[in-house]
Amino acid sequence: MKVLYASYVKGNSIPYYVRYALEALSALNISVVYLTNQRDLDEESIDFLNAKKIELFLSENKGFDFGMWSRYLKSISLEEKKSWDRLCLINDSVIYYKNQFGSFFSKAESMSADMVSLTCSEELSFHLQSFFLYLKPSAMTVLYVHLEEAAESDSFYEVVRNMEIGLSSRMLKCGLKLESLFKTSRNVLFSYDELIKEKAGFIKRKLLERRFTPKEKFHFLRHGGFSALYANYYEMIKKSGDADSSFPIDSIVVHKKTLQNQMKDFFLCLFFYALINPTEKIKKILKKNKLRKS
Repeated sequence: MKVLYASYVKGNSIPYYVRYALEALSALNISVVYLTNQRDLDEESIDFLNAKKIELFLSENKGFDFGMWSRYLKSISLEEKKSWDRLCLINDSVIYYKNQFGSFFSKAESMSADMVSLTCSEELSFHLQSFFLYLKPSAMTVLYVHLEEAAESDSFYEVVRNMEIGLSSRMLKCGLKLESLFKTSRNVLFSYDELIKEKAGFIKRKLLERRFTPKEKFHFLRHGGFSALYANYYEMIKKSGDADSSFPIDSIVVHKKTLQNQMKDFFLCLFFYALINPTEKIKKILKKNKLRKS
C-alpha cells in the first residue's frame, strides 16, 4: 500500500500532529510519502523522515491537497503505480490524537466499497470527505483519470466542488461503491462531539482553532450549528481520556478566549440573528407565496 500524506506548513519544521500521524503510519511497515510545500526543512525534520523511512516530496503550493497528490502521481511511472495494490490519500486538516490507522485500514479492506473514507457529507451532493481516502484498484484508476481531467484551482471552494465532490460523483457514475467508516446523525462538521464520544480519535483542526471566516461561521449559525461552532473540543478530548498517552495533547493549538475574540463573536452572532436570519426567513416566505400564486 502507498500512503500520500499532504501537508501545507509555514516554517521549516514538521508540526507535532503531522509527525505523530507519519510516525504511526510508518510503524505499519507501509510505504509513506510526506508531500509538503517547497521549503527548507530543518536538519531534525530530515533526520526524522530518514529514520522512519518516509519519502519526502516537495511540491508547488497550488491546488491544495489534490494539487499535491496530482503532482506526485504525475512524477511516478505507470509501472510503479501498477505495483501499488492500495492507495491512501491523507491531508493535515485533521489531527489524529489516537493511532487507529491499522484499524481504519483493516475495516476499509473488509468493506465491499471501492473507496472508503472516515466520514461523508451530503452537502451539495453525497461525497466522501477527502482528508482520508482509502482506494482499491478500481477506484485508483478512476482517481488517476479524475486528476488528469479536472481543472486545478487555487480557490478552496472550487477544489471542494470539483475535486472532492467531483471525485465521488465520478466514482458513482462509474458504478463504484463508496462508504465511510463513521456515520453521524447531523452534518458531519456539526458532529465532532459525536465522533469524540464514539472514540473516532480524530478532530478537524479548524474546529479546535475556530479558524473560520465570517461566511463560514454564518453557515454554522444558519444550520443550527451554534453549539458545534463554539464547543470546547480540547476539553472534550481531554475528558474522554481517549488520546494516546504518547500524543502531546497539550501542544494542541486552540482558539484563544480573549476579550477581543469574544467581542468579535458577540457582534457576529448579533448581526446574524438580528439582521441576516430574519431577512432570509422573509425571503423564503415571499418566495413560497409567489410560488403558490403562480
